[in-house]
Amino acid sequence: MNAIQELKILLFAEGMKVSESAMSHLTDRGKRPPALRDYVSTSGIILQLEGDIYVNAPTFEEFCKNSKITLDYEGKRYLLRAPHGDFIVKPVPIAKYFFQKNSEGIPYKAYAITHTDRARLMPIAGCAFSCKFCDSSYTTRYATKPVKHLVEAALVALKDDILPARHILISGGTPRQEDYPYLDEVCRAVISEVEVPVDIMVVPRKSLDYVDFLYEIGLDGVYFNIEIFNDAIAAEVMPQKFAVGKEHYFSALKRAVQVFGTPKVKSILLVGLEPMSDTLAGVKSLAEIGVTPILSPFRPSPATPMSDAPPPNAKFLKEMYEESKDICNSYGIKLGPECVPCQHNTLAFP
Repeated sequence: MNAIQELKILLFAEGMKVSESAMSHLTDRGKRPPALRDYVSTSGIILQLEGDIYVNAPTFEEFCKNSKITLDYEGKRYLLRAPHGDFIVKPVPIAKYFFQKNSEGIPYKAYAITHTDRARLMPIAGCAFSCKFCDSSYTTRYATKPVKHLVEAALVALKDDILPARHILISGGTPRQEDYPYLDEVCRAVISEVEVPVDIMVVPRKSLDYVDFLYEIGLDGVYFNIEIFNDAIAAEVMPQKFAVGKEHYFSALKRAVQVFGTPKVKSILLVGLEPMSDTLAGVKSLAEIGVTPILSPFRPSPATPMSDAPPPNAKFLKEMYEESKDICNSYGIKLGPECVPCQHNTLAFP
């Protein structure tokens, strides 16, 4: 692992501090936020490192209080000052539409957020599930959003002057069962209006025919996220999702591989909430059926019951990456995501 890869992993583990000079330039002297406000795993400052490596670096105070890394601005360039050297970096800008409103005066950011190459559309506010590591159900009341506003936001994100999206992910909170037809309507509407690949991140439904439906309406790929492989921990931390059943998840994933093909089928595993051996078992189980594993390092959110849970350290993350890479190589699978800029909040490298 080279110095830049080590730097990304170190940033995942302890975040970074931001000097006054860097903060002033990032925010245009306080006129703009330094980073997007989103899920805790995507709310850091996104940096492009040398070697086309992207990282979402946490900056919130509690997480970064012991960090030995500082983002600085000197001589018209940004520098990451780390224990093993200084590195030139390039912050990824915030899309222009993030500060604009739609035709009815509602901020576009209520419907779409672009991180690097991908715009994430959020049809559901809040979530029907209450996972203890995710703040969706703890901070936002459940609601569906108008389809026309979601489509409008998608089209605006694709044409943004600063950070145009190159593909779309329909994601966000899990819908209630009575809102399944609504989510299907969103998918159809978005696919019919955009000319870029559209993926969906969703909980598999009871019938495996749902997988065929997702393919038939024109989705490019699917995410059925296992997240926690250890059954006892999953039952405690994400009870509603655990009730869906890991066996059913894998049945849906196998069907999706048959329909969409590899590497169009992906599944996220959270790193740091279970023993490494369990997560590695999850990587193996996914890779051997042709699913692309994605490793997402756990970050505690202040708004959740797991706010005091420690994030995984750099040594743990490095070993997890190297072991997972070896497992995937043995099955001819690559750690995801395939899109290099979208690797910013995952244990993956170009």
